[in-house]
Amino acid sequence: MRTPATPRTPRLALLLPALLPALLSAILSTALPRPVRADDSVAALAAGGLVLEKTDRIALVSEDLFLSEKAVRIAYRFHNLTDRDVETTIAFPMPDIAGGPDAMLNIADPKHDNFLRFTTEVDGRPVDSQVEQRAFVTPAGKPEVEVTGRLRSLGIPLVPTVEATEAALAALSEDQRRRLVADGLLEAQEMGNGTTSLFPVWTLRSKFWRRQIFPAGRDVVVRQSYVPGLGGLSSLSFGTATEGADERAEYARKYCTDAAFLKAAQALARRVEAAGGRGIQAFEQYLSYVITSGGNWAGPIGTFKLTVDKGDPATLVSFCGTGVRKTGPTTFESVATDYVPRRDIDVLLLKTTAGR
Repeated sequence: MRTPATPRTPRLALLLPALLPALLSAILSTALPRPVRADDSVAALAAGGLVLEKTDRIALVSEDLFLSEKAVRIAYRFHNLTDRDVETTIAFPMPDIAGGPDAMLNIADPKHDNFLRFTTEVDGRPVDSQVEQRAFVTPAGKPEVEVTGRLRSLGIPLVPTVEATEAALAALSEDQRRRLVADGLLEAQEMGNGTTSLFPVWTLRSKFWRRQIFPAGRDVVVRQSYVPGLGGLSSLSFGTATEGADERAEYARKYCTDAAFLKAAQALARRVEAAGGRGIQAFEQYLSYVITSGGNWAGPIGTFKLTVDKGDPATLVSFCGTGVRKTGPTTFESVATDYVPRRDIDVLLLKTTAGR
């Protein structure tokens, strides 16, 4: 295992209910069998925060970030440093959605453009945003190619991992499908029974954006919220007896796991092993937040506050932060001033559930 986002997994196709994503790979012929996955991991969809056009006229006075497995909430307080109104574009890039034979997603609303249920308020009032969605493929050894227009001309949804896309592809002629394979939009994969299945392999990139006026010399408060796309593993990797040194080091690099957290994880792993799947089971969840893509405002973030809610007091949590302190049974807080993000935020959750 090189990163916990795509961890080593046991040969088990069972996903615990809390991690159950849809297997959304599109297979173009109903006569062809669907593949069975032995890999029971789900990659986290790393969403992030608001992105401004580059400007030295607007400062970010504060950012209050709340992360949990059920909701991400961000409150920004901007200040116009000038004596004139400033109009600029603010954007929220959604995570990329990639197709392929191993496409497994755990997102709130995969059938819709707003698949993370993203909302925005400005000074306490809900506002609408425009959505821009574009599809791309990267043929082997060639530059990236946009295929948005081609997909739309064929009546194919841009989201590669939903049933509507599967149905639209199945409705195409064999010649149309062959052309899509030849041009790198579909991938053919040989199945164990000697048949061939086809999968969409383009990547969807989405962003919400709006024009925003920042009045002269005034503060503007922008609030955003969305449902995170969690990654996960249906069993424990960290803290187990089979975990290698490189794996443990990668967890430490990404999630700042310390000696106390390791000791607690090892104790949990021993409990689970002793139970043999009865009474208790444990699994991992990963939550990622992209913060380094911002920074187009004037200067550092005046005050940055991070709150992580692990949801269940029994859950073990680890993440990187300065001066982290426990503020409640499930909440942890870190506050920094004149903050310049150097790395994105990754949260590791070791969760338990009743065994069979």
